[in-house]
Amino acid sequence: MNRRNRLTILLCTWLMLLAGTMSIASAGEKDDIRAVIKAYEKALNASDVEAVLGVYAPDGVFMPSGKPTATGTAGVREAYRGVFRALDLDVVFHFEDIVQRGDLAFVRTTSSGRIVIIGKGPIENHTRELFVLRKVDGEWKISRYMFNEPTRPPKKKCDYKS
Repeated sequence: MNRRNRLTILLCTWLMLLAGTMSIASAGEKDDIRAVIKAYEKALNASDVEAVLGVYAPDGVFMPSGKPTATGTAGVREAYRGVFRALDLDVVFHFEDIVQRGDLAFVRTTSSGRIVIIGKGPIENHTRELFVLRKVDGEWKISRYMFNEPTRPPKKKCDYKS
């Protein structure tokens, strides 16, 4: 094997190892990341604004579908107060993908469950979400969160009892 082939093989091996370590979160990191999303799920279902803020970074950004973007603790607090005045949530997040790169993690989920529009009644929930988490003082926090409804037939009233 000539020098050029050895260098090419060495470079390719190094790049594959580097790419692998950059894109694959360890099992422990994935568990920590999942725990943040599950804590967020619990806070949503309890309509607990302060618990929601506990999983957000201080400069976090909440980008709800069809609503204004909320930025920073004060903006996120006010946005979730509005959410909880209008909705009673009973949702579950389902993990589709977790990618970690250093102190950033990208989490793609779907959610299902029931949402009660206060004063109007329940609807089924089918949403897809994108979370960007960042380590703040050694802990994973939600840095950016966006969700929307996938293209599908119009929502129908569900038969949940409110």
